[in-house]
Amino acid sequence: MRYLALGDSYTIGESVAASERWPVQLTARLRERGFTLDDPFIIATTGWTTDELSHAIAQTQPLGPFDLVTLLIGVNNQYRGHSEDEYRKQFHALLQRSI
Repeated sequence: MRYLALGDSYTIGESVAASERWPVQLTARLRERGFTLDDPFIIATTGWTTDELSHAIAQTQPLGPFDLVTLLIGVNNQYRGHSEDEYRKQFHALLQRSI
């Protein structure tokens, strides 16, 4: 199975070892339960907002299909004072791309 992890610092694991990133931990737990899962393909950077993640996805152009996609983004939208409506629209667009 192929896994794409999208997000910000909570996904990339700010100030932690690569083995402590939550997508890596999730992969390890799923493997323990018998799932055959590739290492996660991570598109995430500390500080990203939804629009920055969207731009990074467009530039990276991850080749699907993926069997599992996680999307964890938004705290920086709030931190930078972006509106909730803008966040909802951009998150929804990211969710649709993920699907």
